Amino acid sequence: MFAARAIPEGAEIGVYPLLILGVDDTERLKATRLYHYVFYVDETPGGAVRCAVAFGEISMCNHSPDANAGFEVDADAQTVTLTALSDIAPDTEILIDYEDFAEEAL
Repeated sequence: MFAARAIPEGAEIGVYPLLILGVDDTERLKATRLYHYVFYVDETPGGAVRCAVAFGEISMCNHSPDANAGFEVDADAQTVTLTALSDIAPDTEILIDYEDFAEEAL
């Protein structure tokens, strides 16, 4: 995903809907390629993880450990918000840090 216009640091780039999966569905998803494209939501006290599939442009963001955008998952609202971590010039790729999923996705 690339910036169509200048985006100042701290600006909200977008809010995207999530489909939050249960623990069992998340576990089944681990054996598929789709697991590389999910967002971590939370985990149970026992360590079982729930993840979510995001809809919209955020699903086109590539990974960088030096990301220029960050995201925050809101499980209650079932959304993920994308925000500029630095000024982003027009035609610059918008990159996020996949965090714990980076090793699995790359």
